[in-house]
Amino acid sequence: MKKTNTLFFVFLITIFSVFTFSVSAQNVSEKAIKIEKKKSLNGFEIQFDAMSEDAEEALEIAIEKWLDSQKIKYKEKRGNYHAEEVIVKQFSDKTSDLHIFVEEKKGRITLQAVQTLGYDLAVNSKDHSQEAQNIRSWLENMVKEVELEQINLQIAAIQENLRKIEKDLDKNLKNDADWKNDIEDYKKKIAEAEKDIEKNAAEQKENEQKREELKKKITELEKMK
Repeated sequence: MKKTNTLFFVFLITIFSVFTFSVSAQNVSEKAIKIEKKKSLNGFEIQFDAMSEDAEEALEIAIEKWLDSQKIKYKEKRGNYHAEEVIVKQFSDKTSDLHIFVEEKKGRITLQAVQTLGYDLAVNSKDHSQEAQNIRSWLENMVKEVELEQINLQIAAIQENLRKIEKDLDKNLKNDADWKNDIEDYKKKIAEAEKDIEKNAAEQKENEQKREELKKKITELEKMK
């Protein structure tokens, strides 16, 4: 029962947490972004603040869903995504390479995007104004997507806690039924034992009477010697 109460408390806390987190973000900035150990290209960055613990997971889920929606084949390693010679419909109708980086540090998550339209020809606001604006819009929209995925994660957590509580309740009901059956069995055994005691007491009294009669008979026979 104590375990059930604890799960119910966690269940309630999880429900309230869905409505208490909030996501805020700074404006998108344009800057040089490191895509390889000794190589940086122009890209775009947004930083998320006031994130909950599952924000990074939510962001990665949102990114992967978006990549799948764009039908982009990509490679992922430690939260970083790379796609070569793809058409990113939301950004441009040109073939390009795409690099997306996710970094979490001290409660702040940074999301970066670099798109190259040719060898090291990275999208920038000066030469590719429309593509640059598309990337900026995508980064800003990811704030809403993260909120949505956080809610999905919270719902999944609630559903998991609900399953655990229902499992515990089923166990409680089964135990209750088993214990009631045990009580009925014990009652029957007690009743049977009481009958055995009564029977034994009657047999004991009868045997004591027979013993006294035999002793009396022996005394009478002894006198006849």
